[in-house]
Amino acid sequence: MSTIREEEVSIIHDITLKGTMAFPSLESEKHPAIILINGSGSSDRDGNMKKPAIQSDLYKELAHFLTGLGFITLRYDKRSVGESEGDPIKSGMLDLVRDVQENIQYLKNHPKVDHDRILLLGHSEGCIIGTIAHQQIPVAGLILLAGAASNIEEPMAYQNQQVIEEIKHLKGIKGMILRKLVTESKVEKQAANLKRKVEQTQGDTMRYQLKKMPIRWFREHYFFSTEMIINILKDAQCPILAITGDKDVQANPENVKRIEQLEKPNTTAIVIENMDHMLKEFHGERTILNLLKQYKKEAKDPIHYKLKEELKDWLIINYL
Repeated sequence: MSTIREEEVSIIHDITLKGTMAFPSLESEKHPAIILINGSGSSDRDGNMKKPAIQSDLYKELAHFLTGLGFITLRYDKRSVGESEGDPIKSGMLDLVRDVQENIQYLKNHPKVDHDRILLLGHSEGCIIGTIAHQQIPVAGLILLAGAASNIEEPMAYQNQQVIEEIKHLKGIKGMILRKLVTESKVEKQAANLKRKVEQTQGDTMRYQLKKMPIRWFREHYFFSTEMIINILKDAQCPILAITGDKDVQANPENVKRIEQLEKPNTTAIVIENMDHMLKEFHGERTILNLLKQYKKEAKDPIHYKLKEELKDWLIINYL
């Protein structure tokens, strides 16, 4: 049975990022490498959160699977998360992009990495971050899981729509109350109001509905339209793999079709049946109101077997 060797690393630029590199057991002078880019929120390099407490090891499992195929992997704590430095309320989206670029440079300087075969794998928000990072420092491949070909506004609107649709079918007093409180017009008005306020700001933070918000993160995300993201992918010269599950209520599975519509060689778009946003196999009814309960229940489940199959086939064809 193959063993994976891990090594703790520090990537130092304006802050210090802490990460873990995993090396294949197969002895070779150099290996292709994949950088894993987390989704939004406070998940650490392994995919675990303290609030709410979810111990899934999602990114660790994914990294070890990829390393088992023959890739060096680098997973890291985002700035302000885990052991990495940074201020969560003041960090912007472009800071996260720069962190990815610094990770690319770090791997380019690593003696065990094949500099011509460095890939980015983004999950959720990581798809946006990876796409923009690639525009400035092109890599050998893009893997976009649960968030391809979209800016940040689309999944926010998609999630709001899922909430509204679910509330429409809620029974009992709870349903009656929520239908009065959460209407489509109210939700749309609130989203438009937030965007307007964000675009009028210049600082890092803002008070909104009594909460301090990382407004630069929002503002820098809002700058990129979906059309801009798609155009970056259209101009990309590397192979692109985009995969979303049909049980995903946080990223619209329909967006994967935009990758096919690029009509580019070396682009693959897949929707996996019964896979949710956390890349797990889920056979229940789609829900966003009970999503946290769902994620906690499936935390220890393995990554969807079909996702592993698709990743393996695509990576072997293109890089091994």
